[in-house]
This record gives sequence, C-alpha cells and structure tokens, in this order.
Amino acid sequence: AAAAMARLLVGQSRGGGQIISVTHSASIAAVSDRHVVVERNDDGDGSGNLGGSPNVRVRVAEGSDRTVELARMAAGDFDLGEKADSFAEALLQEGLRHREELDSAVRTV
Repeated sequence: AAAAMARLLVGQSRGGGQIISVTHSASIAAVSDRHVVVERNDDGDGSGNLGGSPNVRVRVAEGSDRTVELARMAAGDFDLGEKADSFAEALLQEGLRHREELDSAVRTV
C-alpha cells in the first residue's frame, strides 16, 4: 500500500503541483525529491514526557545521511544493520527509477 501511495504522490507532484507529505513510511520518503527530517528531543528525564522543554531540529537528509535515515525508518526499533542499509539503498534506487520514468513521460507529452 505504501509503494502505491508513493507512486501516486510522485505522479501528482509531476502534474505541476507541490506535495508536502509527513510520513513514517520509508517507502514514501524514498520517492521524494527532498527528504526533510524533523527530530524532537526532550530536555526532561528522557522518558518522552513533556516535563522538560522539547527541542525540535529540522534538517535536510542528503546522500549517505538520507540512506541512514531511510534505514532507521524501515528498521524501526530493530537493529538490522546492513540489511536495513541495503533495503534503504534499494528503496532510493526504485524511487529514482520511478521519478525518471514519470519525468520521461511528461517530456514526451
């Protein structure tokens, strides 16, 4: 389902609009033209409670940082190491292939 949604979002973005998607799905994030990561850290006791002041950091994930972020998203709480890295790289390749196919189709119309 996530892969189908990813293809739909890419198709919509190539129609002249801009898509902003907030997702925890590595499959959807992998097809994006730009990957922005929002991280929240609490100053409190580390429990995740809002007893302290939350700090929010926003950064663009590019290159190897993007692969690491997609691997983290895909693996969740599991420590999958190289398996997650390989999966993230495959997702990025598939996302790039799909975007290029759509861009080629748009140019020929």
